[in-house]
Amino acid sequence: MPAPESRALASRPIRVALVNNMPDAAFVDTEEQFRRVTAPAAGETPVELELYTLAGISRGDGAAAAIRSRYRGLDQLWDQPPDALIVTGTEPAQAQLHYEPYWPYLARLLEWAAESVATTMLSCLAAHAYTLLFDGIERVPRAVKCTGVFAGALEEPDDPLAEALPELVPVPHSRVNDVPEAALTDAGYRIVIGSGDTGAGWSVATRGHGGSLFVLCQGHPEYSTESLLREYRRDVRRSLFGRGAVAYPTIPDGYLGPEQTATLDAFAAQAAAGGADPRELWERFPYGEVVAQVQNTWSGPAGLFYANWLGRARAELSAPRGPRA
Repeated sequence: MPAPESRALASRPIRVALVNNMPDAAFVDTEEQFRRVTAPAAGETPVELELYTLAGISRGDGAAAAIRSRYRGLDQLWDQPPDALIVTGTEPAQAQLHYEPYWPYLARLLEWAAESVATTMLSCLAAHAYTLLFDGIERVPRAVKCTGVFAGALEEPDDPLAEALPELVPVPHSRVNDVPEAALTDAGYRIVIGSGDTGAGWSVATRGHGGSLFVLCQGHPEYSTESLLREYRRDVRRSLFGRGAVAYPTIPDGYLGPEQTATLDAFAAQAAAGGADPRELWERFPYGEVVAQVQNTWSGPAGLFYANWLGRARAELSAPRGPRA
């Protein structure tokens, strides 16, 4: 029978800290995405999602107001380590991560997590930062942005994170850089969900670090149904108002049906024809027409994946340990 202390720990809510570093346009959406995927199923231990963000990221009035109203400073995180930690990426501004203004804060957070948190999930740029900080593995720019929903191959079906997942796992991707899979395996990482035949790169990798487990997500299983379309719309706007300085984006792969793709292709043709006022053309972007038909093919496997990850945090509650090395 578990000790009284273990039973008390297991019955309290799981504290999950979210360090949300996404750009302003996706800041609140990202919070809601992670709130949704970490919500427990009926009968499971409740989850308390605590909100934090890094210094060094420029914010507009809307995101700054959200941060003031419900986000905490990292100084409060140091003294109260959570049961599990999520660190998001952000839109890259520099060719090398070392030159990003938030790099010192992100590096300190990752170093602290390795010593203080049982399990940490790193999303996209945060995953790339981890491989650079601890293993010197640099990200590699892609010739074309990787965007879409790709069926990654389940390479470690016996891993606890993979429980009940299908052999091919649909995962959204959205990034302009890669960390090569071979570099990770050479450094001792486990590839849980790999690229398969898609060419999109690995989706999920893990690494034991002291007494902690780091889960690196190069994909975005947390994305909502509209996330990729919103990003595509953002990139279209940048191209239109950049007047040729910013390339027109490609439509996300494996995400839209033929009719939706044809609708966006028709708009792209209007943009390529030139002559129209970008403001008038932008007002005709067919977002509502397209989004109404988007089918979410990844939310089921994503829910299983996050439930499996939170299962580790639940197990930690009933197996308290001493200070981490």
